Amino acid sequence: MKDRFIYKGVSCRLSTYRVMGEDRPALYYIDAPDQKTMLDAGFDEVHYGLWAKILTDSEYEEIINSLDLL
Repeated sequence: MKDRFIYKGVSCRLSTYRVMGEDRPALYYIDAPDQKTMLDAGFDEVHYGLWAKILTDSEYEEIINSLDLL
């Protein structure tokens, strides 16, 4: 699996984030050209200083397919 990749102009990692007792797929922010790009891609501060985008099932499938991880 790729360690990092670009999602909507944001360098990030794919992992999980625990939401209401359930592990959900999430993208963790690494770097972006500017804050607007990061916010436009849907990243949010899920915990103090931790920026992530919690993925829907369809977003997760789209990312997995684009990275050829299936």
